[in-house]
Amino acid sequence: MKQTLSNAEMYQRQNSLKPLLSQRNMLGYTVARNYRMLSNALLEYERFKNELIRKYGEQDKDSDGNDLPTVSIKMGTDNFKKFCEELEPFSNIQHEVDLMTVKYETVIGILSGDEILSVDWMLED
Repeated sequence: MKQTLSNAEMYQRQNSLKPLLSQRNMLGYTVARNYRMLSNALLEYERFKNELIRKYGEQDKDSDGNDLPTVSIKMGTDNFKKFCEELEPFSNIQHEVDLMTVKYETVIGILSGDEILSVDWMLED
């Protein structure tokens, strides 16, 4: 089903699918396909977001103070505020993505209540 979603909404939906990617059934197929569709739709957004993280973030360090290969931004800092302000217009961009749905009955006995709530957007009666 084609849906028009913002980049932020797609990012949230993509993250809700990660814990379910190991399913080896029709649900797993649907989850994997939706994850791929969302990933493809978010390519440019993710690249831009990662550039902003490198721009405003700080090199992560291990317990000995050595540089790690990752960069992060600490919430509550001025740089985090700048990051959010610069990312916001791109988070709000909307575009269409084609996502599959499955029947609620397909997930009964497979997913917990919490898991069902996290992917409710791809479930139908």
